[in-house]
Amino acid sequence: MHARFLPGLAAAAAASVLSCSHGSPTLSELGGAALIAPPAPTLPGAAPALAAAAPAPQEAAPAIAAPPPPVAGGEPAPPPASPGWAPWAPHLADATGLGERPPRAQRQWNYIAAAAGADCRDALKSVGARFQAIQDTAKPNKKGCGIPHGVLLTRGPTGIVYSPPLQIDCSLALRLADIERVIQEEAEAHLSSPIARISTLGSYACREVVGRMRPWSEGLSEHSFGNAFDIARFTPKRGRAISVLRDYVLRDKEPSTREGHFLRSVTRRLRADGAASRVLGPDFDASHRDHLHVDCGTPRWY
Repeated sequence: MHARFLPGLAAAAAASVLSCSHGSPTLSELGGAALIAPPAPTLPGAAPALAAAAPAPQEAAPAIAAPPPPVAGGEPAPPPASPGWAPWAPHLADATGLGERPPRAQRQWNYIAAAAGADCRDALKSVGARFQAIQDTAKPNKKGCGIPHGVLLTRGPTGIVYSPPLQIDCSLALRLADIERVIQEEAEAHLSSPIARISTLGSYACREVVGRMRPWSEGLSEHSFGNAFDIARFTPKRGRAISVLRDYVLRDKEPSTREGHFLRSVTRRLRADGAASRVLGPDFDASHRDHLHVDCGTPRWY
């Protein structure tokens, strides 16, 4: 009965692979009805009319299961299989392609390589970005790192100069149009001046994840595929530079300066608008105390 939900779940999973939204799909978007346990069958001799008329208790106390009867040899009999969605989990995993999947580093590589087509650099040029093409890489190196369709970008679509230049995959470079749009709108709102320069702490680097993400990251950072960059400072055309280390206000406090409001708003907008998959800053952990990490990686559930 539940098999009818599996094709929709697989389609949702495939579609989100090419998404750059930071939020994972909701349960309903993934075909959440497939996870709902089927209704219990009517027992022989039961009175449906009485059962329907009886009011449901507000908080039913959990039933205490009787211990299974012993079998020969004194060992208890195995408990019966519990109803619900658990028996369907292997089928759901197979339907979404998650049953037998390669290590996350290979999935990250596949995600980046698929997201950038052969005409990516032409599209990047058409939006006004300035960059140098880096030779394509057909497969990751022995450490699992590399940039499939790399560019060395010095200036973004809205005229922001990156210093040092961004060494990133072309697919992420195309996302700069949305990322910079958010930055410039918040700069006009809070600083009354557009951002002219962004000082970066790094882009491509073959390294493992650090900080809170490490325990469940399976190793390599999005930086290892040219799919992330770190922002340390925003410099507007007019006014003083905004430093993440100096001006970022943690979420348990309200900013009191326009620089603090700008950083708070940029971080929230980039997360909420889906311009990037993840934006990690000082309110995430201590390893990001002096920068905003921006990436367009795979959704968390993938």
